[in-house]
Amino acid sequence: MKVPYSFVFLTSYAIGIIISKYHFSFGIPIFILSTLISLRKKFLLIFLSLSFFFLGFLLYRASLPQYELFSKKYDEICGEVKDVLFSQNYIQYVIEPNINKEKFILSVSRSVKYEVGDVLLLKGVEYYPLENNNIWSENILYKIKVKEIQLVNHRNLNRFKILRLKLKKYVDYILSPFKNDKKEFIKAITIGEKMGLNKNVKDIFSETGTSHLLAISGLHVSFLIGIFITLLPFRKILSRIIFLPVLLFYGFIIGDNPPIWRVIGEYIFLLLAFLFRREEDTLNAIFWVALINLIISPLKLFNLSFQLSYLSMLGLLYKPKFPKFLPNFFQEIWESSFWLMIFLSPINLYYFKKISFISIFSNIFSIPIFYAILILSFLLFFINIYPLNYIFVKIISVLIDILLNGLQFILSHYKISLVISLFLIFLPIIIKKREDYELLGV
Repeated sequence: MKVPYSFVFLTSYAIGIIISKYHFSFGIPIFILSTLISLRKKFLLIFLSLSFFFLGFLLYRASLPQYELFSKKYDEICGEVKDVLFSQNYIQYVIEPNINKEKFILSVSRSVKYEVGDVLLLKGVEYYPLENNNIWSENILYKIKVKEIQLVNHRNLNRFKILRLKLKKYVDYILSPFKNDKKEFIKAITIGEKMGLNKNVKDIFSETGTSHLLAISGLHVSFLIGIFITLLPFRKILSRIIFLPVLLFYGFIIGDNPPIWRVIGEYIFLLLAFLFRREEDTLNAIFWVALINLIISPLKLFNLSFQLSYLSMLGLLYKPKFPKFLPNFFQEIWESSFWLMIFLSPINLYYFKKISFISIFSNIFSIPIFYAILILSFLLFFINIYPLNYIFVKIISVLIDILLNGLQFILSHYKISLVISLFLIFLPIIIKKREDYELLGV
């Protein structure tokens, strides 16, 4: 199979970032020599590969946070509120200081309320650097504590930011009939706000191998794309064009989320390919979108969400064919869960030191219920009419209870769940052997 140029450029760029991060100075001549040998007389390709390599090398160093505020230790800081994250007991404000662009998080009680655009004077500041690559991508470098807060001014926001803030408040209002834990769960799976999620809920999803459901991911967006295009009374291509600004706005509401922008990037790439009568090459789209994302933010290469999103998509593209033994919907869940468990095992072992074998059973149980919760939640946002909203709230609440109690049951009865998962893993082999024996007349 011919390797697309996008893969060559992405690999060159990523190697440049890695060599820059780990200071492998000897890696530069090795890469140059290997590029010259492997590409031989393809001079333009050699030039572009080396250009992307050095671009990655230099951009990584330019993107590294400097922790200037921490090194200088200002007692007073004046900064603008850029985002507000609500949780059960407190509110977190993302603040950008007037001095530079190093954002930080300030947690206060829910009784203290400020708006996006408020300019605050913070006195008696204590700094706690967040050495976390997953946070660097948004340039949030600290959490801070302060002794005194004064509201200094309010800056007018642009229309998009005002609309984003109003939509978040609208979601909070629509979900007010729910109990707090269910409200935070729905906010996590629809608009990506996971601050208020109960730790026990996070642990249940993590231990059962279903934590991908809590993150706004390609699974969510692809599902919504399918529903939207199916419901629109237009030709498929016209529906795809109409849905593009909706998808971009949804990405804007969610914020800097690698899986979301992967799906959006692929959507745009494949849509343009169709409009210009080019081959809709998903593999090529993945590599180009990953490259563009990393050029915008080189630090994302070390972001776990970024790695899992792109590797999962690659894994699904090369998913082998399995013998069918379940209805189509459940067969697809089984194949994806089983194959990704194998394909992503190196990264899971590296980061989490384990492989969740019960994820096969957990996903087959949870994904259908989760889809129902997701659909009804979005319908609740769009159809806020009594008594329909009352009915939706009741149904969603029951489904969330079934989902959480079911996953808790799977986790509590680990041995039984493991046996069921292993049975589901080996069932296709048993069926295949049985079919072979029947063909042989045994």
